[in-house]
Amino acid sequence: MKVNEILSTVSKEAIEVISRVSSTELEQLAQEVEKAESIFIYGNGRSGLVGKMIAMRLMHSGYRVHVVGETTTPALEAGDLLIVLSGSGKGQTVGSMTDKVADIGGRSALVTASPDEALKAQFDSVLFIEASTKNNDIPTIQPLGNQFDQSMHLILDAMVIHLNTASGKSSETLKSKHFNLE
Repeated sequence: MKVNEILSTVSKEAIEVISRVSSTELEQLAQEVEKAESIFIYGNGRSGLVGKMIAMRLMHSGYRVHVVGETTTPALEAGDLLIVLSGSGKGQTVGSMTDKVADIGGRSALVTASPDEALKAQFDSVLFIEASTKNNDIPTIQPLGNQFDQSMHLILDAMVIHLNTASGKSSETLKSKHFNLE
């Protein structure tokens, strides 16, 4: 397969995945972001990298946002939101974090490719992305969790654009928050 054919197939797959996302779930996540005092984003591997990109966009948009695991991440407090980005949604860390968030009085959201209803019940909000990961057998030409991670990035970036549009934030407003010591 030639590289342009691969690019075309990957693009078509992304469009298919994005078209299946629930607008209700995406809108609910946007509302959670909007009402949070601070937003904490957690993900491992490529999902964690997507989390850092979305954290940057939220920061540019004027939200108080932190990436879990960074040395400057403060304590989560009541009124804050934890967003977990995970294809499988599983892991001991995820379960203990959501329990702790609930004990503190915060809220939690999951962005996942897992259809596990028991898992979803642990969160206040869930955005399900029906995409390939290393843990499912959705057909794709892409390896491991590529399809999930790239689709998640596009979907969450669109959510941030929605938040900015709804609140009237311009590109100039976002640019004013961009790193300026270069």
